[in-house]
Amino acid sequence: MDLAFFDRTTRGRLIVTGRDRKDLLHRLATNAIAPLTAGHGTATCFCTSKGRLIDWTVVLDRGEDLLLLSGNPERLAGHILEFTITEDVTVRNYMAIEIAVCGPAAAGFLGVKLDPWQFADLNLAGVKVQVVRIEPLLGEAYAVLAPDAVALRRLLLERGKQLDPAEIERLRVRSGIPAVPNEINEETNPWEVGLDEAISLTKGCYIGQEVIARIHTYKRLRRRLAGLLLAAPVAPGARLTRGGSEAAVVTTVSGDRALALVDVECLAPGTELDGATVVSLPMAD
Repeated sequence: MDLAFFDRTTRGRLIVTGRDRKDLLHRLATNAIAPLTAGHGTATCFCTSKGRLIDWTVVLDRGEDLLLLSGNPERLAGHILEFTITEDVTVRNYMAIEIAVCGPAAAGFLGVKLDPWQFADLNLAGVKVQVVRIEPLLGEAYAVLAPDAVALRRLLLERGKQLDPAEIERLRVRSGIPAVPNEINEETNPWEVGLDEAISLTKGCYIGQEVIARIHTYKRLRRRLAGLLLAAPVAPGARLTRGGSEAAVVTTVSGDRALALVDVECLAPGTELDGATVVSLPMAD
């Protein structure tokens, strides 16, 4: 499958405006927001004071505002406003159609080559759109934001395959990409679900920084997101054992594959649990 697409409109998008927008988000986010320049973005986490995950978010600097691609927009908007005291910052929903285009032929189809989290303004099928390179699915993936995507969908149907929800989840599980609420929730921290690249160890203070830095410095990570090859059907939330002790909590299931939070002592690929085998991420088909 060299070109596929699916609708991501149900995910959230927030616009943050005001002269203090970048400074405030820099003080809230795990990654550096202040150095961003127009046309560039970054992936970051927003956490509670205890270092637990509120959201994994793509922050895009559009010059006049920041556009946030969020998996948990209502909770994230409330978090930002909670820490907006005297700052000149406003948060609102951004209404747009969002279509993910992925696969080895995605960049050629879109006519653009971007670095991860970079974005560009394009004209596709006669419509002005913004294209953002996002987390990898089928090799490369891009989010296309458009006011109307009827013509774009028609063009995509001529060239690629439209993925249904089960196929999307299958790709996500095999790629090892965490999502709200299965892996990203206020019971997990960024290290546990593999969001290392969304954490800056040099940017200074942010909400939850003390806990997140301590886990890294003192190697206190107890579990980590891993893939499982299942020997029998299980449901999300199932607790798997090894030698009579709990070794993993299943978070997402897709066929005979699953994502799970696995004890660090059991992370080696090939480790046998009761009912599953640990495999590395991303998973091979």
